[in-house]
Amino acid sequence: MPKSLTKISQLIDEISMGPFGSDIKVENFVDFGVPVLNGSNIQKYKLLEDEFRYVTPEKAKTFKKAIAKRGDIVITHRGTLGQISYIPESSKFDEYVISQSQFKVSLNRLLVDPAFFVYYFHTAEGQKRLLANKCHVGVPALAQATTNFRLIEIPLPSITIQQKIAAVLSSLDSKIELNNKINTELEAMAKTLYDYMVCAV
Repeated sequence: MPKSLTKISQLIDEISMGPFGSDIKVENFVDFGVPVLNGSNIQKYKLLEDEFRYVTPEKAKTFKKAIAKRGDIVITHRGTLGQISYIPESSKFDEYVISQSQFKVSLNRLLVDPAFFVYYFHTAEGQKRLLANKCHVGVPALAQATTNFRLIEIPLPSITIQQKIAAVLSSLDSKIELNNKINTELEAMAKTLYDYMVCAV
């Protein structure tokens, strides 16, 4: 029996592109303020917050629809394609400015869970649908990114099932992240011990 599919346009409250490149210049960056996202921040399911550049809150207000908030989805439409992340409720900041190479989606959370939505697009099937309109001329890009994104159809179980699936996957991700952190720390300790022993000889 074929899966029932739902068009994304039925799930979206708002979708908008990032600012023009000329809107954010090097001189606009400050030491602290509203973070500006780039591709390194949306490599995984959840937003990565290790490193940011910032603009002032006053400058951020001029971008209006290019502001992403908790629960929003951020997607790369030019450059490294296939990147899609959601901003969790536990994010460090209330707002983020998306880059010129990204667009953001605000979902109707009565119908779809943001985490479930993003997990789907990290599957082989989801990536295939997301990249169906990839253009190879010049810099890799998604043709008519926001228009075609609205037309994608995805399998969508009930919101309760979505939340259960997302909770299990999120728990697994957290354990993997913890294990990776432990491995990194053990490697650093081993190197320190090795260096100490070599110097002691």
